[in-house]
Amino acid sequence: MEMVANEKMRMFKKARLSFDACERELADKAREAGELNMDRQKKKLEIEELERIVRLKSAEADMFQMKANEAKREAERLQRILLAKSDKSEDEYTSNYLKQRLSEAEAEKQYLYEKMKMQEASRLLQSSGGGGGDPLMFSKIHDLLYSVPPSADGPSNDRHPFRKNP
Repeated sequence: MEMVANEKMRMFKKARLSFDACERELADKAREAGELNMDRQKKKLEIEELERIVRLKSAEADMFQMKANEAKREAERLQRILLAKSDKSEDEYTSNYLKQRLSEAEAEKQYLYEKMKMQEASRLLQSSGGGGGDPLMFSKIHDLLYSVPPSADGPSNDRHPFRKNP
């Protein structure tokens, strides 16, 4: 019986050691499970934080895109205004230039007409043989009298400092 009791005692000790080992292993596994749970919670919080950041950045990108589209529309509007004003300015310049050239041409025409009248009068004086005046001198005096710049008779270029009379 003693032998059976020793055998049972040895089996009991062996079972007790196995049981203690299982208990330690169970406690280790429980601790590891707790740590894994904590890690999982941390990861879950990090993911939620990253999702909030992604939503924020997405909203920010949408806002910047909207502002960029608005700025682009404003730039296009200003470009159209600039083009219209440029065309208007060019038309005004052309119109003023043509008016100036017309008044200069009219003044030149008047000058030439007067010169022709003077030459005709000079010829008539020469052909009639009277007066004793020198036709060349008469023509020079007439040229000096009528050599006033055409802009004195017509509109002046004071309003357009970048243009000059020919």
